[in-house]
Amino acid sequence: MEIIVVIAIVSIVSAIALANISDSLPGFRLRSDARDIVSCLQEVKMRAIKENADTYISFDVANNEYNAWIDNGAGVGEAGNGSFDAGETVFNEAALTTGIELYQINGFPGDTFGFNSRGLPATTVGSVFIKNSKSVYIKIIVSTAGNIRVEKSSDGINFN
Repeated sequence: MEIIVVIAIVSIVSAIALANISDSLPGFRLRSDARDIVSCLQEVKMRAIKENADTYISFDVANNEYNAWIDNGAGVGEAGNGSFDAGETVFNEAALTTGIELYQINGFPGDTFGFNSRGLPATTVGSVFIKNSKSVYIKIIVSTAGNIRVEKSSDGINFN
């Protein structure tokens, strides 16, 4: 009889813990994807300096994906044109986690952003916006000095 009571108590506690963990997952996934985008932006900046060439990251809002490449004109391409040409090296390709949406890009022409060989923005600066299924929003901002910062919002309007 005591074993049945213990099993019942353990089952109830496990169910409560599982519910709390599943409620937290969208927040963990959102922060993880934000860190991944920030890391990729920093890698784009570092590769630009290392390779002495413009490097870019392009965001595909429709498919929740992004990729980064060295715009050095390798193959049949033209160096520094800001678009991916056949033969140029792609060094990062990623898709956002299920349940995370890349919903807006502000300021980046053609949803593409780049750094020049000095580590400064090669394009207009702007922001990347992502959100999760619990309506938590993150804005990743690239400043005119090439600095990257992250702001969070619960309404998608007021970020801090």
